Amino acid sequence: MANREENIKKINDELEQMSEEELDQVAGGTYNNTAADTRILNKMGFNISGRSASSLFWSQGDFDDAAADVNKIMGQFGIHVDQSWGCKDNKYYQGPNEITRYEAFMAIAKATGKDMPDISY
Repeated sequence: MANREENIKKINDELEQMSEEELDQVAGGTYNNTAADTRILNKMGFNISGRSASSLFWSQGDFDDAAADVNKIMGQFGIHVDQSWGCKDNKYYQGPNEITRYEAFMAIAKATGKDMPDISY
C-alpha cells in the first residue's frame, strides 16, 4: 500500500506530463461544481451532506457518491447533471436541453417553493 507521499509524487508526475489545456480541464470544474452543488442542495433542505472539493478530488469513491447524490435529487425535478471527468464545468440538462446552473437551481426552488440560495460558489 502506497503512502501519502508516494501518491502525491505519482499525481505530480502525471500532472507534469499534461499539457496546459489538459490541466485547465482538471483544475476547475467537476470537483468544485459537485462540492458546491452538494452544499447548495443541503441549504435548500435536502438530505445531502456538503462535501469539500478537496475530499472529492482525493477520493474517487467520495466523488462518485456525491455525483450520484446530486443527480438523484436533481433527477426528481427532471434535471440531469453531467459531471464527466475532464469537463471544465458541470453541465446541466432539463430533458434534452442544456440549461445553466442558475436555471437548474431556480427550477428546483420554484418546484419546492423554497428560496433560491446563493449559488455563486
